[in-house]
Amino acid sequence: LRLSRAVMTRDAEVVKGLIGRLVRRLQSSTDLTEKERLILRLDSQYPGDVGIFAAYFLNYIKIKPGQAIYLEANEPHAYLSGNCVEVMATSDNVVRAGLTPKLRDTDVLCGMLTYKAGMPEVLDGERVADKVRAYVPPFDEFQISVVDLGEGEKASVPHLDGPLLVLVYGGKGEVNGSEVGKGDVFFVPDGCDLEVSAGEGMGCSLYIASANKRIF
Repeated sequence: LRLSRAVMTRDAEVVKGLIGRLVRRLQSSTDLTEKERLILRLDSQYPGDVGIFAAYFLNYIKIKPGQAIYLEANEPHAYLSGNCVEVMATSDNVVRAGLTPKLRDTDVLCGMLTYKAGMPEVLDGERVADKVRAYVPPFDEFQISVVDLGEGEKASVPHLDGPLLVLVYGGKGEVNGSEVGKGDVFFVPDGCDLEVSAGEGMGCSLYIASANKRIF
């Protein structure tokens, strides 16, 4: 806790100087660890940013297609590269401290973090129907269902209680008879089940956010 706060609240010019020394040392080495290579990549994207040092305090996780992780409130995290779908509970603020050109509030962030240690659980999803997987974190706010169809395939999404938010992540097709395509987002009222079919010539991938089944 003290070390993290001391680093994140250090004078910006001092931080830039220390990062510069670190980067020069790493650049002169031919045998770098994965995290050291990450440090160099972050510096190329956010030169001199204090968030570069956060790599030493946080887990460095690579997830594969079809995998997910979940984080409780006040857990620090940074998305680095690749495509992902992020879902979060209703919130009135996002507090940042580094690796961003946006507004930062370091004091508030340092005061709110949990400082828990350990690796997060990686979810592979549970097959709940043909072509449908569910990702259910251990908290009440939400869960995610993923429909992944190949060309011309169909799927019936198991009943989900409560209203739904649906993102068409890729491809095109039909949902309950209505045409949908990549980038579409729509609201589904409570009580409506979903029948999904992929279009000809391509598949269709949907992400469905709903209330966690554990609350019903």
